[in-house]
Amino acid sequence: MLKQWYMSRNILKLLGVVCLYFFMLSLSAQPINEIVFSFENSEIKKVFLGSEDVPAAIEPIIYAKNKALALNSSYPYFQFCINHENISSTDKIWRFKNVDERKMDNGGTEYIIHFEVATGTISGLHLAIFQQFFPGSTLVREKLVISAKDGDQFTLNKTNEQNLFNFPSYQVKSKSDGIFKNYEIRIGSWELKPTTFGKRKKGNHMFYPNILESEVVADETIRKGPVNIFTNGDLGWFTAYVHASQDNTNGMFAGSKKIDGQYIVDAMQGTKGVFNFPVTDNDFMFLGIENKKVRQGIEIKIKARRGAYFDGEVINPGNPYSSVWTATAFFPGNKLEDGKQILRDYLLNQICEKQASRKPGYYYNTWGMQRNDRSKPLRELLTYERIFEEIDYAAELGIDLFVLDDGWQQAHGEWFANKERLPQGLAPIKEKLDKHGIKMGLWFSPMGIDSTTQRYQDHPEWVIKDSEGNPILAQWGHPAFDFVSGFYDVFIDDCKQLIDQGCRFMKWDAINTFYSSLPNLHHGDSTVLEEERRARYEYLLPIYVTRAMEELTAYEPELVIEVDLTEARRVMVGLAPLSQGKLFWMNNGASGYNDYSTYRTKSMRTIANEFAGIIPLELFTYANYPHNLDSALKYNTVNSILAGNGFWGNLQLMTKAEREKVGGMVAMAKQIQAFLYGINPELIGEVGDSPEIYKVVNELAGAGKIIGFSSQPTEYVCKTKVIPQNILAVLNSSYQFEKDSLWMKMSFKSPESSILSFIVPNNHVGIRILSSTVPICEVERTDKGLIYQASRKGTQRIQWDGSLGKPIINSDKEFKSKLDKSEGGHGYTIHLENMDKSQRIEIIGK
Repeated sequence: MLKQWYMSRNILKLLGVVCLYFFMLSLSAQPINEIVFSFENSEIKKVFLGSEDVPAAIEPIIYAKNKALALNSSYPYFQFCINHENISSTDKIWRFKNVDERKMDNGGTEYIIHFEVATGTISGLHLAIFQQFFPGSTLVREKLVISAKDGDQFTLNKTNEQNLFNFPSYQVKSKSDGIFKNYEIRIGSWELKPTTFGKRKKGNHMFYPNILESEVVADETIRKGPVNIFTNGDLGWFTAYVHASQDNTNGMFAGSKKIDGQYIVDAMQGTKGVFNFPVTDNDFMFLGIENKKVRQGIEIKIKARRGAYFDGEVINPGNPYSSVWTATAFFPGNKLEDGKQILRDYLLNQICEKQASRKPGYYYNTWGMQRNDRSKPLRELLTYERIFEEIDYAAELGIDLFVLDDGWQQAHGEWFANKERLPQGLAPIKEKLDKHGIKMGLWFSPMGIDSTTQRYQDHPEWVIKDSEGNPILAQWGHPAFDFVSGFYDVFIDDCKQLIDQGCRFMKWDAINTFYSSLPNLHHGDSTVLEEERRARYEYLLPIYVTRAMEELTAYEPELVIEVDLTEARRVMVGLAPLSQGKLFWMNNGASGYNDYSTYRTKSMRTIANEFAGIIPLELFTYANYPHNLDSALKYNTVNSILAGNGFWGNLQLMTKAEREKVGGMVAMAKQIQAFLYGINPELIGEVGDSPEIYKVVNELAGAGKIIGFSSQPTEYVCKTKVIPQNILAVLNSSYQFEKDSLWMKMSFKSPESSILSFIVPNNHVGIRILSSTVPICEVERTDKGLIYQASRKGTQRIQWDGSLGKPIINSDKEFKSKLDKSEGGHGYTIHLENMDKSQRIEIIGK
């Protein structure tokens, strides 16, 4: 009996060991998430949980000051449908592979985290998660790419007849369970404000920003964006995506007929043809930002919508699928302005690695001259003789870049110098510009193609057609090529040849909505429904254009590309162009060509006024007429110095003195522009108000520009917060300091007048002109001291640090002065009274 019990006990022990072994074995086979990768800076830490041993879920966790922001660890970071199977990050199928690292040219770091499906029917699918982050910032740029290795092929499929590709998705927690406000920032609303300034009521012919405020609710709500800012009392969350499209059909169908709910467009500027399909605002919802209130937080995801892929789109080794670039960031509190500051910093410093497009510079464009000079047809004006003359004139304006507009080329689609008018090519023009230290720029209509060219005859498969099978007429009456095709590579080659000839700036014009449904290109073959091919084309066109910009600026890092958005059909309105270049927002606005008055200038200034605080003004270009034909030389030039940095028009119409006057104003602006990079302007008033003030001030550097306009004579005392000890002087306005503020008396003496004042830094050397009863027109800090000149007779008070020695005052004219010891005996206060107009004063230390 005892023996039997003993044997039974041993058997039980053995069974226990066996059970323990199989239990441990089963544990080892379970997906055990561990940190497979993490990165951090002073503001954010992001961790990716996964497994490199066995299939497991992928879980990203964001930490703010070591506190996790995630609310639900099982919330899917991404979702898509592959081979008719809905896949997400929470599926336990992913195996971590490795991470690639790259230092970015804008100071950020890019990581590519590689995973692979390790089990199931889609085993072998490769996933790459791109993460870009930046020192001192909570912002992370993200992109998801799925691909196949050799021998594998997968298909993207729809779910319930809808695209399913969500990335990134976050469920974010907050201490407060109160109201979450949602601020949707749109930037592509055509004619949002269809009246302009003053008594003249007219459309201003531009895209406007539009901030839509709402409350986040428990039901899923989708917003177009491309930017959403969520705030409550505890947390702010920023989301944006990089794509492009206007917000609605405003301005697209003027003069067209609407029959039985379908548009027949027979006279639409930019795309002429017959189109027998409806177009609605929903057609522009290519992507959306979905939000939903949950207990103790919110859910936010970016969803691929119309045209993101067609059902059955193949993923193979030669055809990966990528999401668009997105950006997320968080900030404390509930201030919309904090979220807007993240947006501005993102667009200026993080979205783009090509620093050339962020460097300020002044340019001249020939199109205004071509529209004015009627001695020849406007394109035939571009001869060596006329171009050389205009280069000399433009150099007097102080420009850094000279842009040859439409007419330099042989024909639309033949992007080489016109053989008849420019028989030696662009080399003589480049040589002439080099003598002035000016860069060469060229205009392009990337998709336009002259029907007489050999390229048009050779590639009928690229010619976009309307619903009746006829070639559409794009702008200026030319057909258009489909850019989402092999034509892409041809255009890239054209541009590279011109870069090799010295082109360092490109203006890309007329990238319109062309509704291509051509089969067997890069947006679907003949087995794909026509409607889906068209939607896929419209989704891909901004991506292909942005990719072309990226490829060309990688080929030549000093190249800058601007995208023209002067018509309602321009498909590139969005953040996509800013990821690689700049925006040209409009030509004339409410006015027209050869309007040298302040009316056109006001219209152009609408850009700076409306977009201030949303898109940095450094990223816009637009051109003003610097002429004095309507006594508006100063007013128009000041407008270019505020923003846009561009001039055009027939410079023969200006005298040499007028051109040099403009050049002097530009030279003043250039002296301080480096200090003002990225400074958000403070606005007082709207366009046309009396006064209308723009303050762009760097307090720490002691530099700034304060620009004023007024429709009526008026006086205004402008108060600006500064650090007086850092300022040498203020130019072009009488002023004084009161504690930590600068008080300027701005006198607008006539209708339609302007004031351009500069705050000049002292580079932290103990000299500053404390006040002046009259405008100072010139100031210079020398090795020995200070030189300045006032505009007329007046009085100045100057602070002089004792370490510089006792001040000695020199002038070519008589003057009255008084020298007092400063409080504490560490320096001097100099009083100079009744200085004459144009009297130069030099102060040096003994």
